[in-house]
Amino acid sequence: MTAQQLTKTPTEADLEAEIHGVIRKAFPWLPAEAIRHQTKFSFTFGHATIEVDGVTDLQAEGRTDILIRSNEIPVAILELKRKGLALTSSDVDQGLSYASVIRPRFPLVVVSNGDETRIFESYSGNLWQPATSSEAEFSKLVAATAQAATTDVKNAVSTLMGSRSTVWVQAIRAASEGAIEELTGRWDEPMQPFVRNYLFPRKASAIIAAELTRGRRFVLIEGAPLVGKSSLMREMIHRTVTSPDFTVLFLVADEGAGIFQAIADILSTSLSWPVTADEARTWLRSVSRANGPSLVLAVDGVGPEHVRLRRELEDLSSSVFGSQLRLLVTVDDAVTTTLIEHPRGRQASTLGRRIDGRIELAPLDDDEFELAAQTLWEHRMAIMHGGHSSAELRVPWILRALGGRYAPEPGEQPDKAAVLPSQLSLGLIAHARERFKDEDLRRQFREIAKAVLQDTEEKDRPIALMLESMATFVVRRRTLLQFLALSEIESLLRMGYLKPSLHASGEAVLFVRLPELLASEASIVLASGLVERGRADPAKTALEMVSVTSRLPLGDIVAAHAFVDAIQGSTGVPLDVVAELVQMAPKRTPIKPGMRAAMHVPGVGMMEMTFQADGSFVGELNGQSHTFAADPGEGLGELIGESHAWLILSHLAGQRIGIARGSGAERLDLALLGEVGRCPHALRRPDSIVEGRGVLTHSMAGYGEVVCHKAGIVEPITFSLFRRVSEEGPDIEDWIREVVHDGSLAMIARLDIALRETAKLADDIRRPWAERMLAELVTPALNDALQCTSE
Repeated sequence: MTAQQLTKTPTEADLEAEIHGVIRKAFPWLPAEAIRHQTKFSFTFGHATIEVDGVTDLQAEGRTDILIRSNEIPVAILELKRKGLALTSSDVDQGLSYASVIRPRFPLVVVSNGDETRIFESYSGNLWQPATSSEAEFSKLVAATAQAATTDVKNAVSTLMGSRSTVWVQAIRAASEGAIEELTGRWDEPMQPFVRNYLFPRKASAIIAAELTRGRRFVLIEGAPLVGKSSLMREMIHRTVTSPDFTVLFLVADEGAGIFQAIADILSTSLSWPVTADEARTWLRSVSRANGPSLVLAVDGVGPEHVRLRRELEDLSSSVFGSQLRLLVTVDDAVTTTLIEHPRGRQASTLGRRIDGRIELAPLDDDEFELAAQTLWEHRMAIMHGGHSSAELRVPWILRALGGRYAPEPGEQPDKAAVLPSQLSLGLIAHARERFKDEDLRRQFREIAKAVLQDTEEKDRPIALMLESMATFVVRRRTLLQFLALSEIESLLRMGYLKPSLHASGEAVLFVRLPELLASEASIVLASGLVERGRADPAKTALEMVSVTSRLPLGDIVAAHAFVDAIQGSTGVPLDVVAELVQMAPKRTPIKPGMRAAMHVPGVGMMEMTFQADGSFVGELNGQSHTFAADPGEGLGELIGESHAWLILSHLAGQRIGIARGSGAERLDLALLGEVGRCPHALRRPDSIVEGRGVLTHSMAGYGEVVCHKAGIVEPITFSLFRRVSEEGPDIEDWIREVVHDGSLAMIARLDIALRETAKLADDIRRPWAERMLAELVTPALNDALQCTSE
């Protein structure tokens, strides 16, 4: 522990005068010209660097600490109090504590208020009472100090952490940064929750800051798994790093040892302060009732299975602790009810009664998405035009997964940037397989995938769990036990691949922390025997594929990749199944009064809807009815349903697939592009994130609608078309001329968008070609098709 001189300039005149007066009184034998003192200095606790500003401390607390040297030789630590303030034992203890942790060691501690001055030996704590005040006696003391036994550093740190907020605030901030750093890695380290230098602000952080400023003691943050709750905690640490009012200590609930032990571990690791859980609790009580900044315990990922942790939260939120201790707790929205309600129902639990602030963290809104895009750009990644309308890209883990695939290597072509696709594609699964090479981990995730697929087909699951499982990979614990041994499940839990929870429906469930890997293994499971089943009964096989994957997150991608996996095998191409999917075109269904539907609202739960004659609908949510008015001028309208089969084909069409026909080959992918590309309405996954703004389209009575080029690539089929156009360019020009000549407005409109993006993003060969195709062929054909349709 070395002391570093941070300033050499004079301090305020009055403080200078007091310091010189004490030095002359304590050390009359030292030549004045040899004496140097520091009112600003630093020392270390473990990995934490603590800075002391004597002037500021004297103004704020009435006492300050100063280092005194003679010809650069350490002489004493001066604990100086304002005139009129009596000297106390705590003043002595603080000075001796500084002496114990600062290196090189200062042999004396001087405590003075200007009128009274006491001098102590730093190694023994005894009054220094030499026979004569001389340099010779001081030299004897220096020798004795060097030979003294090691001081109890733990007691010294305990004194400093309890006596001075300026010390513990810096120490806690350093401990939090250390905890965050341990969880931070590169883009290509998926099990690290955070990416270095990748953090964008969420609006919820400002709301949390406001709630804490208002005096809230217990703020609960709830949201769907992987929606960014941990990153929000990380942001709160950065947001308060210079705050005079709040200091945040980050704790991970999954550790399982409890809050007090977690704090003890962090303080021991980061500050070399080996305290026990009981000592950590005692320290928290002291800080909670002291003057100075509030300590905010940010406990991340609390679930109903954390019994000890819940009891400690009840303890920390009780009157035993003072108002200077605050709690910031994150939970998954599916378990909020079980946490805040009494097990017998009809009343709040102890925690539920004490929570005085609740904040819902939703997927990224427009402003947050723009900030995320700006942060990605700082990492040399841009989002393709149309990405703002992708519901999937509003989920933080998706952006992280895409970044892991596309992030440029440091120093690699610094003048170029990668472009993240505006639509999720089969590339997400390809990337998962490139990244996760551990065969045993993949085997275990394949068994998880089997359990998830089995759960999907179970009709006895609560409706709320069914709806949530369409948005998040979640499996019932009892189902998974049929596929993995308990020891393997516990190992996956310890490593963070699974997160346990008690769902609001009452089911013990496990959330999957690597959705892209699970999607990859699920596609392999579905591919097994696909060709054989398709030959036996293609219609049934196609129907089963649609039924199962339409109830899965990323289900259209999983199903499409299952076909790719089957094709890459040696058993052939399931053409008959593909043909059956082509026959399952989307349908338009008029909405009639009394029609009922259900949807899962992220962060809220299941809502049942009943449509009314005036176009409004009544939503039943948590036993309460809410009426949602129709947009002005809109009637009941219609629903476009049964789109899943063609969404699967949309992704499959993006893969180059050739089928041998005699001496030649036929392009299955181009055939699918030509068929699905004719769909006369937007072909997208339903979502509740961007529907309030919608997607720019051109609607034509009697025909349907086509996406406007200003919207960018917002459909998987258009993204697949872009892939073929941008990758093959002039090689498929004949095919492009054929589909344009065919005259389908929907197909030409999608081709127009694909070529526009190619003209912006392709290389020097395909870019001018795309511009020529637009000018000479597609734009005139699109104008003609629009005119014919309007007539």
